[in-house]
Amino acid sequence: MNLTDKIVLAHKGFFSKEAEKIYRENSKEVCRISSGKDYISIIELDVRKSKDGVLYCYHGSFIEYYFSLRISRKFTDIQKKYGVDSLAEILQVIAEYKILLLDIKDKSITKADIFGALGGKKFKEVVLGNTSSSTSFLDRFNDLPEGFVKIMNGNIFCKFYDLKKLREKSYKYFEVVFPFQISRKIIENASTNGLKFSCAPLFFLSKESYLRKINKYNIKRISSDFI
Repeated sequence: MNLTDKIVLAHKGFFSKEAEKIYRENSKEVCRISSGKDYISIIELDVRKSKDGVLYCYHGSFIEYYFSLRISRKFTDIQKKYGVDSLAEILQVIAEYKILLLDIKDKSITKADIFGALGGKKFKEVVLGNTSSSTSFLDRFNDLPEGFVKIMNGNIFCKFYDLKKLREKSYKYFEVVFPFQISRKIIENASTNGLKFSCAPLFFLSKESYLRKINKYNIKRISSDFI
């Protein structure tokens, strides 16, 4: 894949498909390596909150995501069971010239939590998103300071959003989740309203099918899942 003109997102911190077999997702180790890769522009992390208020990074399996991780526990207990790192620890190994995308998985997380974990670090840009709820969840992150923006993560209702209003509410990135949602019309609509378009890799059956869509529509922002 020619990455010369692409904005590559390190999904779960991974810099390639092969990295998923070697490193733990959302870990300091993989984020340190991803941060050193010239072709990686955005590092994406799944962020949760422990019972004692520590933000940590982990997505987990289907069962973990929807069941066991919803049980309120102290960070030390979560760390012992899943081997996770805190967000603050991970941010220490990511270069500040990278874009940081925080996929917020816990509805109790606030702006104060995010700013506290950042600890004064000034990344090129901090993007806030959420794949589990509608855009109303991210309304709590309105009135963001300079350098902070939002992403509308893909969902089945992508074509029905008012993209102009999204841009007015600090959204900069717009993602569709299903391959059939990609069209020149929706890409042009996003561009007209100042949003950067992308498509999630989740429902593509192969690298070849993903690349066909990327090349056909000249999509610039891509995921590391098929690199």
